[in-house]
Amino acid sequence: MKRATMMLTVVVLLGALATLNAQVSVVPSQMVIGFTGGSTWTSYTTGTCVWYFPVLGNLDLTSLFMTDPSGAPIVDKEHAYLIWVSKWSIAAMFNNPGISKPPFTGMPNVPLALAVVPAGDAVVYFARDPLSRDWTDPGNPRNLGVPVARFSRGAGLFQSADGWMSDKFYFSAPLLWSRPFMLGGKPFNFFNLVPRGMTCFEYGQAASTSEAGSCTATGN
Repeated sequence: MKRATMMLTVVVLLGALATLNAQVSVVPSQMVIGFTGGSTWTSYTTGTCVWYFPVLGNLDLTSLFMTDPSGAPIVDKEHAYLIWVSKWSIAAMFNNPGISKPPFTGMPNVPLALAVVPAGDAVVYFARDPLSRDWTDPGNPRNLGVPVARFSRGAGLFQSADGWMSDKFYFSAPLLWSRPFMLGGKPFNFFNLVPRGMTCFEYGQAASTSEAGSCTATGN
């Protein structure tokens, strides 16, 4: 009787985990993450990027952010359970004049400013109490939470057609490792969501002190 009960319990648990995995698993090229945040510049050529995730798989906002007394999620980085932190460097290039437009268009040719961002890495931190984080130095992870995933951030080009008032940046982010943790009362693991990593499309303003974008799952 005890053995039958134990076997039934194992089957039920496996079924629950399979359901959870099915809820967070995605197909290649599916949008899996929506992020926003910004960068803190530490010099003319270096800085630290911090994102938080209003969209993460199919999780609701109350699983991703602390709530106010009424139960409504407070969607900002100070109340986010999960944050992405990545140190970066940048090397500006000469403006690319591009191809001149035909004269009958009457439109001036706008130079495309480019900058190289070398490869780096990024860590996702989880904090049960986001208000306990120390934001005085985002590049120092001592009080940012528990690291739950690390990605390799691929190199890419920053592109701007308006003198760095806005820019675009696309990069790959293979998943190096991840570990399970409890999120919204359920076990969560980035390996279940993006086992091979993701490709991210970032759009920034004011030289990326404010940025947002989305990431799609990487396939085989």
